Amino acid sequence: MTGNLRSTTTRLRRTPSPIKDGPGINHGDIADHNSRIVLELLRVFGVLTRRDLSQRLGLTEPAITGILRRLEGRGLVTSRRQTGASRYPVTEFMMRPEGGVALGLRLARRATSAVLVDAAGSVIAEQRDMRPDQLIATGKALLAQKPAEAEVLGVGIALSPDDGIQLEEVRTAFAPLTVLANADSATAATAERLIGAGDRDGGFVSILVTRSGVRAGLSIGGRPFHGMHGFAGGIGAMRTGQDRAPLADGLSPDKLDAAIAAGGSREAALAEWAREAADHLLDAVVAISGVVVPGLIVIGGDLPDDAIDAVVAEILAAPVAIGGRPTTTSWMPPLCRSSLPAAGVTVGAALLPIVEFLLPDPRRLREAPAQTEGVAARA
Repeated sequence: MTGNLRSTTTRLRRTPSPIKDGPGINHGDIADHNSRIVLELLRVFGVLTRRDLSQRLGLTEPAITGILRRLEGRGLVTSRRQTGASRYPVTEFMMRPEGGVALGLRLARRATSAVLVDAAGSVIAEQRDMRPDQLIATGKALLAQKPAEAEVLGVGIALSPDDGIQLEEVRTAFAPLTVLANADSATAATAERLIGAGDRDGGFVSILVTRSGVRAGLSIGGRPFHGMHGFAGGIGAMRTGQDRAPLADGLSPDKLDAAIAAGGSREAALAEWAREAADHLLDAVVAISGVVVPGLIVIGGDLPDDAIDAVVAEILAAPVAIGGRPTTTSWMPPLCRSSLPAAGVTVGAALLPIVEFLLPDPRRLREAPAQTEGVAARA
């Protein structure tokens, strides 16, 4: 790596820090935690004053001033005088997204891609559909396009079952940057939570349909859920539909391509495929709804948008069955297509370092949303 790509991240934490088992946290932890919350509030609400932040966090304005000063020093926050202010001008604070960047890579033989995003998750540059052996060089080329003063927060990797490149090879190539990896279904859920559908009461489930299978990412309480051994969400092998075939077969993008290539109109081929695909997906949706009861189910991945819309429409049009196979029920959560391209897998990968180093841990938000004023002020 050349010198201009070296990460300059210090505080907020340079290395991942798991939540402690005990109740105590030191001044450094408190300063880090409160800085993350302030940055998250600015990311979500756009423009806030010291008073706004003080009221939302329950901290004194001098404590807020100290936090903002640290974030401004890192180039992550900027300020301006409130327009049309009265005799005493009020200063407004905003997140400065170009102050930090992160690289996301999707490792898959058939859907390799790279994206550079800013600290707010907006895409700066991207490259899709390259060969796996081009991924590292492409990622480095994207990093060279970062704003001159931006921190490089790290590299995020979305892993697929058909990975076309070794993870350790990526870690070595991008050293000394921090490289974080997660399943593609989990990075899709991360993108949905932060820049897509957003979190919901009861969490949400992101169903990712790819050419290598069907997987589900679960976000509960703002946290991705991986299960005891990290394999939660492997729904592609479920036996679904009237023919009891694997869900991955019933929703296969390759099957849709073959139907369209067989001749006739695309609309007719798409409609026939959607009816069969909905028969399979409906079983999975009912199973998810009955066990997890999420607040929302979003569907995305390598299928065309109109194909996903057609499947969703077929499911929503299904009547409630009296006996026989289960169909739509009154307790099913809302079902919709993801608004993110390819379900945001690669962008979600790029968000991993941003979540790790800039944004608050959802576990700590639930347990301690604001620290005591005196301690926070000292921090």
